[in-house]
Amino acid sequence: MKKGFTLVEVAVASVIILIVLTALTFALFSFVHGGRTLELQQGAFTLARVEIAAIERLEEYPETGVTVRADTLLGRRYIVETTVAFNGENAVDVFVEVSSGDSVSIELTRRFYSDISYNRNSDQNRNANRLETL
Repeated sequence: MKKGFTLVEVAVASVIILIVLTALTFALFSFVHGGRTLELQQGAFTLARVEIAAIERLEEYPETGVTVRADTLLGRRYIVETTVAFNGENAVDVFVEVSSGDSVSIELTRRFYSDISYNRNSDQNRNANRLETL
């Protein structure tokens, strides 16, 4: 008897190795793509937080409307869109959307209250409560 593998055994082993290598290749590409997407999301979230923090530092309400600007972070390009809308006399809603191509989009919303109007409303609420208790 001859020692060694038959042609059929070698063909079956080759097919199994090919299937395993194909699966590993797809897993590697998925891992790399997931890591890139995560980096894009983190960058977009960071830019959105920076935009909100810049608005928090303002002494007065920003102008209402939409502003769009391009920004880069760690060599990646993003589009930052900020929408400011009044919500009653004492509040402003700020919506910040940061996107990088079609794959990543982060939205943050923040409501800012004016201390003067807010205190006035608090005084009205206290007066209304006093009237109810009398």
